[in-house]
Amino acid sequence: MTQQMTIASSRRRISLFSKLPWSVLLIAYMVVVHLANVSMAGPAGYVFIGLCMLVLVVEFVKSGDIGAVVFFVDLVGAVVSLILATVLLCYLWFKLERMPTFFHWIGFAVILGDALVSPMNAFRTALRNLGLGASE
Repeated sequence: MTQQMTIASSRRRISLFSKLPWSVLLIAYMVVVHLANVSMAGPAGYVFIGLCMLVLVVEFVKSGDIGAVVFFVDLVGAVVSLILATVLLCYLWFKLERMPTFFHWIGFAVILGDALVSPMNAFRTALRNLGLGASE
């Protein structure tokens, strides 16, 4: 009985892991660094690049084998992340009249890449699962 509860608990964690929009974490990091008035040119920028790589890997793995509901949540999360990243970029550029740094551009590129690649990977996986994408 205990083993079944552990399996259900780990499935719930995996389910929560697959439903979180991880690219929003990048936006939150950029906002926190901006509010704390910390320069991204130092260690904060290097931590951010590591976080970007983690988000890329997690988002790609997450989109590997998903159902319809999780695909929809992932797609909505990607669109919301793109909107938030655009708002942040416009705020930095037009309101504060500050040029975004190299690290900001890396973060925006990762968010854009996630929005383009994750749905494509999920669609490719769905075709494979249905046996429609066989190219032999």
